[in-house]
Amino acid sequence: MSGRRHNDVLRRRAAARTAHGAALVLLACVAVITVDAGHARRCAARETFSIDYVVTIDDRDRSVARVRWDLAGIDEINALTLHFSAARFRDFEGTGTLEVVPGGLKWLLKGPYAHLTYRVTIDNIRGQHQRYDSYAGPTWIVTRARALFPQVDVDWSARNGGTPTSRARLQFRLPAGWRSAAALESLGPHLFRLEQPGKVLDRPRGWFALGDLRTEREDIDGTLLQVVRMPGSTLDTKALFRFLDGTLPALQRLLATTVPQLLLVSAPDPMWHGGISGERSFFMHADRPLRTPDHTSPYLHELFHVLQDYKPAADADWIEEGLAEYYSLELQRRAGLVDGPAFARALGYFQRYGMWNVNLTQQHDNAATNNSAPLVMYALDQRIQRATAGKARLDDVVQLLVRNGGTVDTRRFRDAIKAVSGKAFPKFFERHVVHGTPVALGDAVDR
Repeated sequence: MSGRRHNDVLRRRAAARTAHGAALVLLACVAVITVDAGHARRCAARETFSIDYVVTIDDRDRSVARVRWDLAGIDEINALTLHFSAARFRDFEGTGTLEVVPGGLKWLLKGPYAHLTYRVTIDNIRGQHQRYDSYAGPTWIVTRARALFPQVDVDWSARNGGTPTSRARLQFRLPAGWRSAAALESLGPHLFRLEQPGKVLDRPRGWFALGDLRTEREDIDGTLLQVVRMPGSTLDTKALFRFLDGTLPALQRLLATTVPQLLLVSAPDPMWHGGISGERSFFMHADRPLRTPDHTSPYLHELFHVLQDYKPAADADWIEEGLAEYYSLELQRRAGLVDGPAFARALGYFQRYGMWNVNLTQQHDNAATNNSAPLVMYALDQRIQRATAGKARLDDVVQLLVRNGGTVDTRRFRDAIKAVSGKAFPKFFERHVVHGTPVALGDAVDR
């Protein structure tokens, strides 16, 4: 199915849900009462309460977003504790009671209806080079949900034997002529459905692009990839689609996932000079190439982060970044985009520019996590294949981590390796991970 046709189908489905959503939910629940009581309860849970998040960008000052939350039917919700930076979030007002707590506010809703308003400065600087991971310009804005919405803890009470669940939407109110893009299901112009299975309160997630933007779409292996370019971006979208056509399906197979849609936002200075992942979306600076001189790919690297279904612990940055960087190279090799000599040269770059003789579990420096760690991953892949006579490899370790989900630390990573290969490789970890001894490129001996 072409990208355009796929998108038309999504729009028609969204329109149908908007027009008949309430009736369909009611009919579906009634129909399954005698067949699947559990499903009926889940349908009822979807009706528990609603929340609309409205983000307004005013022509008079586009550097500040005015945000409003409107909640209805919230008898089960006792309070929301909001965590935010006081340097960027201000002017909170709402129904019920707002109590100051360390790092934020506790909002006692006192339902069944409630609303909250606040202002948030959109610009946010990241890193020592004063680049932005959230930016408001004269004609466009690139930001993400975490820049506009506080983190939330929900205090709720179970009533009628069920867990409350929200029906949630996100709406943007923008200057005339502005457009919007998000990694969310569209319900209409600037209106998006929010859905997080298993969560009491569905919240906005991922990256947003607002204003003067150009959008191109392509269906790749059942995933609708939406690429949004802001003014000044020279990203070659056709080349990107060709590149991902051979690599994204392999990445999704590796991580045992297929998502219906992904959003990529490409923007120039003064944005962050790199990539930043989000939920079903990522930002990439417009000047970043599809493939760097060492043949790794910033795009595949960020997509690995977007699609993986586990979180790194404090001692696992080397695992998180090492896997993403290694597979950004390895998946190209499997797709025929990198030949043997180029692959070997890339491993040489890892060895030459890595940070060695340090404990990788305690490192956050890019030289350690993005150069040393991927070379360690390559060596582990070789050892696992040798130990299992080619029946297993690092892929199987990754898939075990994905199946189990949750938080991954170094101990759990080592346990997964032993489960897959039957060996723990203690000397290897002591030498190359704990002490950071450089890995010899030709060394694939089991230890």
